[in-house]
Order: sequence, then C-alpha cells, then structure tokens
Amino acid sequence: MGSAVASKSHIVPVIMLAAAAILIVATVALGAWLGGDDTWTQATAAAGLAATVVAAAVLLGTARGWADGRRFSLAAVSVVVIGMGAVALVIVTYAGGASNAGISGTDAIVGLDVSAEGAALASQVSNNEIQPPGYAHDVGQHPAFEEFMSMDAATLLSSVPGGTLLPSEIIPLQGQLAAARAYAEENSTVEKAEANGFYKTTNDVPFMGAHYISIDNLSDGVFDAGKPEGLLFSKLGGDEESDWNLVGVWYLIPPGAAPGVSATIPPVGFAGNLDLWHEHHGLCTRAGIISENNTETGCLADSGRWMGDLRWMMHVWVWPENADNSDGVFTYLNQELFEKQGESVQGVPLGGLPDDS
Repeated sequence: MGSAVASKSHIVPVIMLAAAAILIVATVALGAWLGGDDTWTQATAAAGLAATVVAAAVLLGTARGWADGRRFSLAAVSVVVIGMGAVALVIVTYAGGASNAGISGTDAIVGLDVSAEGAALASQVSNNEIQPPGYAHDVGQHPAFEEFMSMDAATLLSSVPGGTLLPSEIIPLQGQLAAARAYAEENSTVEKAEANGFYKTTNDVPFMGAHYISIDNLSDGVFDAGKPEGLLFSKLGGDEESDWNLVGVWYLIPPGAAPGVSATIPPVGFAGNLDLWHEHHGLCTRAGIISENNTETGCLADSGRWMGDLRWMMHVWVWPENADNSDGVFTYLNQELFEKQGESVQGVPLGGLPDDS
C-alpha cells in the first residue's frame, strides 16, 4: 500500500518534468522560427524554469524522492539535468535580450557592427517606391556623373534605388564611366567626331540633343563602355547659329548584334542595374527631324524614313560641363539640357519633361 502511494506521489513531478523539457525544446524552436522574438523565447524559458523548480520541490518533499539508499534516484538525476538546462537557457535568453535592449532601426545596424556599405544597402528604398512599375526608360533618381565619381561607397549606395548597385559593383562601374568620359574627351567637338567616323542622324532632339553615330562602333557587336556607338551634341543657348556642343554619349546594341541579346533580353551593359536600356517604336525621320509613334503608311506618305522598332539604346550624361543631369547619369531625358536648348527646339512647349509612360 505504501509503495503504491509513493508511486502515485511521483506522478505529478514526473509530469511537470516532462512539461519543463517540452517547454525548453519549444523555447529553442520558437526562437529559430520567430527569428529571435524576445517575448516568446523569454516567456517559454521562464515557464520551463518554473516547472522545473516546482517539480524539484515536489520530489524533494516526497518519500524516497531524492535518494534511494546510496544511489540517486532516476527522478533526482532528471531534475538536476533538466534544471541545469532550464537555468542555462534562461540565462542565455535574458542576457541576450538585455544586450539588445533599446537597439532598433539604425541603432541596431550600428550595434551589429556592420560596414557603412552594408548599412547603406539595408536602408535602400525599393525601385517601385521611387518609380512606378513598368516605367519605360529609367530606374529612378540616382547620382549625376561627378557625384558618382567622387562619392564614397556608403554615400553612393544610399543615393541609388534599392537593388540597383552592390558594393562590389561600384569600382567596376566607376571605371566604365571613366572610360566613357575619356572617349567623349577624344570626340569633344563635331569636327573631332566626324574625323573619327561619326555622322548626324537626327535633329537637336529636345531633352536629348542630336544623335551622332559611328557605324564602325555599331558593327562590332559588343558593348564597350569606352567605345559608345553614339555621341550627343546640342546647340545651347537657343541660337541656331551657335556651334554644336557635346552633352553626352549613347549606346545602341540591336537584337542579335551581340550574344544573348534579343528582342526581349537587353545587353548586359554597365555594372549594376542603373543603366536601364530603352526602345523606340514607329520612328520617322523627315529631313533630319525624327519623331516617334508614327505609322509606316503615314511616315512614307510624308516622304519620311520609317523604322518600326529600334532597341536597345541608352543615354549616359558624362559631359556635365555643357549639360549635367541632376536626375542621374543614366537618366533617359535631361531636363537641364532642355532648359539650355531653349529656342533651338521650336515646337516643344517649355515647362517640363514629356510623358514617357
């Protein structure tokens, strides 16, 4: 009869020990699943410790609960093992939570001792929050040429749309921009450009300038930042009699011209993802003046030269002396250039960029 009572007296503490073990396992599992949520992990750790203490107290209060002759009972050993685990888990949980107390947002980044570049990447805003999805030609506001070449890595990363540039891509991209700038210096006047095989294909297009192209550069079928297919010149100051001024460079890689480039897959281009290639549809050239979204019938009826699809193209504003672009070195249109073009681009209303959607 006494042994039966003793056996029953062990049931409650054994159940509590089992519950403590389950709570300890749950603490670890919840910590991993919830990504270190302090509220849940601390609550389960505390519950596990409490259950262990109560179970130990019950065992110690029962006959033969702690020792059986000269040997420790299985229940006593279980209490010690599980109790030590519960205490250790509580110490680790609460000590870890206390070390992170009051750290959030930017302070958390500093507390983790990450690099400045990593902090800048963590604070980037996604592309879709800067430009509407599907915007035709641009990824969003980013540094102009001189800013791009002078900013430190952390500042640069914090100045571009999210997902467009990684720390490892900064130096390669700056090198490519420097190569584009060097090529522009070699062709800084129309006379130099024409001597090197460039010729004018459009009028002084608003927000862009006149497009000069090199067939030699176009026909090699490769993207080379230091060898653009085209140059951009414009008559600044609103005077038709003024000289052409270099304002930027442009690239053209048609589908099939380079390996992997198709009607749906643009060239790789510059390092990073700031250089969003664009396309044109329904181009019609009439006496050097080019317009877009024409029909073939209407263009030919007007004695124009029609091109249904022209891709892939990109403008790069590497000549800020004449036309900086504060919206970004890779931005498709240049508002500051347009303001300098003035009366030389008659027929285009002043007051802002056209709808490019």
